[in-house]
Amino acid sequence: MSAWLVAIDDTDNEASIGTGRLARELALHLEEVGLLRGTSVTRHQLLVHPDIPYTSHNSSACIEGGAGAADGFVLLDAARAFLRANFHAGANPGLCVCRAAGVPEPLVGLGRRAQREVLRLDAFDAATARLGLALWSGGETGQGRIGACAGAALRSTGEDGRFIGLAGIRDLEGLLRVGEITERSGVAEVRTADGRRLEAGAKIETRGWVRPNLVGGRPVLVVRPDGGRFVPCESRSRDA
Repeated sequence: MSAWLVAIDDTDNEASIGTGRLARELALHLEEVGLLRGTSVTRHQLLVHPDIPYTSHNSSACIEGGAGAADGFVLLDAARAFLRANFHAGANPGLCVCRAAGVPEPLVGLGRRAQREVLRLDAFDAATARLGLALWSGGETGQGRIGACAGAALRSTGEDGRFIGLAGIRDLEGLLRVGEITERSGVAEVRTADGRRLEAGAKIETRGWVRPNLVGGRPVLVVRPDGGRFVPCESRSRDA
């Protein structure tokens, strides 16, 4: 089964539900219509700069899922129809679809640049025109296609992003042992910020907020000591 990436950037406004939630709803839709299976969704932080239109965080989101005989343009059509029906008026959404194993290296470079510099839309379009990507953008400016491409590129590295959609993570509450977290969710392991892997019996006060990072291609929950237990290093945010 091939793995596909479907990345979006809603360039949302204060009245919209946000890119993260929209991506999670899109992932559920693509599963319901049978185009993807076993989806997960990651959030990717891009540059925050006054020359870049964003509401609060300037992040994009990327869905990864398995598909049998799916075609990239079939996925693009389904995702585009969903976004057209659900993005908020005034937003400038973007969409990028590609195979997880076939993300061009130049796109990865553009994704990393989007985290540290302002990319001009005309120059970005010129750079991506020859990459053969399945792209769509809407709204007045189409600005969202930069973030969408960056999301797909960064997800493909296996070393960027935070999971906002992953089996079981939104059902984890209260004080749990590491073993319970990995058994009840898609979290692969739990580590401290300095890289130490915690054993199954270690206690984690989840605070109702389990959002693992993408590390080495796997969902890894990063925690810090807090008395005789551990707590997640990540803090709550509106778009996750």
